[in-house]
Amino acid sequence: MKKYLALLLAAMMLLSLAACGGGEAPTHEAEPAPQQTAQPEAAEPAPDPAPEPEPESEPEAEEPPAALPPELAGFLGTKTGKFYSQFTGGKMYMKYEMEMEGQQITTVTATNGEKTYSENLIGGVSTGCSVIDGTNMYTIDHASKMVIKMTLQTDTQTMAAALLEEEDVDMGDLKIGTREIDGKTYDTEEWIIDGAASIMCFDGDDLAYIVGAMEGFEATMKVLEFSDKVDESLFVIPADYMLLEM
Repeated sequence: MKKYLALLLAAMMLLSLAACGGGEAPTHEAEPAPQQTAQPEAAEPAPDPAPEPEPESEPEAEEPPAALPPELAGFLGTKTGKFYSQFTGGKMYMKYEMEMEGQQITTVTATNGEKTYSENLIGGVSTGCSVIDGTNMYTIDHASKMVIKMTLQTDTQTMAAALLEEEDVDMGDLKIGTREIDGKTYDTEEWIIDGAASIMCFDGDDLAYIVGAMEGFEATMKVLEFSDKVDESLFVIPADYMLLEM
């Protein structure tokens, strides 16, 4: 769902309001009428009328938020859009669980700006992890204490810009339905991303499962944890590991 997360970040930028101003015109006090010397043969003239105060200026109207593209506004109204809008600060931590070939696999992913982290654990034991810092990908094997460094063809910032420029959220591809998992029925929103289907399964408004489907293969991931807080130590490359550059 990186595509949709990037679009949400852009949407929040569009929603920022311009500063509004306003003020009041200074009030003017009436000047006192000049005192006259008493004349016994003439009546004292009446004082000049006080000038009327100037009307206060109207405060400037607050500018409305920038309008969102219709497709993006529609996406933000879906359960999926509302879920991912929690992470518009650029940080996202998620932990999933799935069963594959009789083995229980736990996957941890984290994102902070251009940096991403992913790790798979089988039976609680890490099988390795990968870190992307925006321009390079590091595959870390803790068993052999080795790090393989590869330069990415396109950095994640350029990829995000291309997505925002060339690809819109296609609400026409959205399929809403239900799916039963372990005897419980969940509301679903199915999205097609680069030919693969991501089926988001919700218990009310809470994301419970993500089902990935591609070329006849399906994987059901149970969402265990999610947070907008990310531990920065996840992105640290061990300095004492052997580094192999590809």
